[in-house]
Amino acid sequence: MIVKDEESWIARCLSSVREGVDEIIVVDTGSRDRTMDIAHSFGAQILQYPWKENFADARNYSLSHATGEWVLWMDADEELAGGDALKLRMVSALQEHKLASLETIHFNSPFRPRQDEAYRLAQCRLFRNGGGGHFTGGIHEQLVLSGTDAGEDASTPYQLPVRLFHYGYLQSVTSLKSKHERNLKLLQQSIADNPNPDPWSLYHIASEYQRVGKYESAFRQVNLAISASLRQTQLPPSLFYKLKYSCLLALGSFREGWPGIDKAISLYPDYVDLHLYKGCILMHISQVEAAISAFEHCLTLGENALQYMVLKGAGTFYPCYYIGNCYEMRGMSGEAERWYRRAIEYSPSFAEAVEKLSRLDEEKLAVTEKPSGNTGFPISSLHKNSVCSATPPDNLWSVIVLLSREDGPISALRDWAGKWQPFADQWIVVDTGLGEDARRLACELKAPILLLPSGQEQSQLWERLLDLLTSPRVLWLNPFEVVGEEDREALAKIKNSQASPHSVFSINLCFHKGEIEQDNWKVKRNRLAARESILGCNPVTGEFIAVPGCTVGSTAITIGSGQ
Repeated sequence: MIVKDEESWIARCLSSVREGVDEIIVVDTGSRDRTMDIAHSFGAQILQYPWKENFADARNYSLSHATGEWVLWMDADEELAGGDALKLRMVSALQEHKLASLETIHFNSPFRPRQDEAYRLAQCRLFRNGGGGHFTGGIHEQLVLSGTDAGEDASTPYQLPVRLFHYGYLQSVTSLKSKHERNLKLLQQSIADNPNPDPWSLYHIASEYQRVGKYESAFRQVNLAISASLRQTQLPPSLFYKLKYSCLLALGSFREGWPGIDKAISLYPDYVDLHLYKGCILMHISQVEAAISAFEHCLTLGENALQYMVLKGAGTFYPCYYIGNCYEMRGMSGEAERWYRRAIEYSPSFAEAVEKLSRLDEEKLAVTEKPSGNTGFPISSLHKNSVCSATPPDNLWSVIVLLSREDGPISALRDWAGKWQPFADQWIVVDTGLGEDARRLACELKAPILLLPSGQEQSQLWERLLDLLTSPRVLWLNPFEVVGEEDREALAKIKNSQASPHSVFSINLCFHKGEIEQDNWKVKRNRLAARESILGCNPVTGEFIAVPGCTVGSTAITIGSGQ
């Protein structure tokens, strides 16, 4: 072990392992707390080593003092599962193998470790001493073999039935230790002025950016890592592709992830996490049947291919949950409920599935409690299949609505959406941070949800919306905007007309007293347009940016804002 100021962790670590080892070597790089006193109480051999900002150097120094036949390496913020220490001695029976791996479980929950918020990986943690094993890399050091044993494939060591828990990437721990700043500094130093940087260093930089939510930076960096691997005629490791597509999902860039993820899957066909990401991408671009197929394949694969870093639940409760989401998008609440219950069978503490079930139960109860003859707004009527519509294609409208956490309650949202439903052959929801009521409405509308995270470049929004549109005309709405009866008839005439000389329509927006200082103040906005006439959109003002020179049909239609 190499340590520094680990008094809060080291006793737990050494207590878990001491029954399975004959010698404990602790290299200290400058502790100022009780770390060394605690290590000494476990009979450890304590060595001092000046910190040189290189983890591999310190690790190799510890290795130079090891006298055992086999070497186990650990960090202070790790521990073996109870009762697993003695299983380490199984390596003494190995004749041919020089390496052995343990199942490492990396917790990534916010504060305390949770079994269902973790990544699992079979990681090489034991190697035969004197067999050429040593460490390389200033940070995130890697074990390599050299000399006569270099031919052994380090990726397929003998796997022991031993579990190792890693707590160092709990979010509370990383913020306390400022790991991100330390790691990023060392990694950037390692690639500075290097025309051919190590792909793993580039990957770890990307991983650091992802850990603190800088997904665009992480995406750019992991693509550099993939390119660096290809330049070195190496197959990019599976982790590179996992990080790439997790970043795209976090950014809401679903169209950018499809169909490229199939290339990654062709390289690693049994990696369940990639299939899970594929299903999520397909679900968000409204290819629901294909998404269900991808999620079902995750269940077939399971999550025990630990040569990969596997998200806990990727082959169990997550695909069940997302299949439930897909059935809700299709209006099949009964099937959705069945899949949510299956997700909970795999993981009783899976909060998202529990919340979904609770909501479905509430909706069933609300329907049964309504007076006879009034069952409320019919969920199934909130979606029209434009493919099966008898309306001529030129008259189909896609309605875009921007929903946020503050929009609700669901009863008011349903009532508002019902009034606009005659104009909507397709709904699309732009998400700036959906609350539960807004998310429920999107589900009932069977609307694809396009994420627009806070601070994301809005100029690209239209390009992403364009991939989702199924209708030749587009109407932009904001929640609770309403239209009077006369203006409603004018809109209906536009929709029902076989053709129109206008490609963009300016609609008057009426702001009532209380929303601004003036009474009934009106402003014109391009809210209705032919798709090919639109260059972009501004979600702040709720307006389409039209092709220069377009004929603008100015209407007398007034949309009032207010709930």
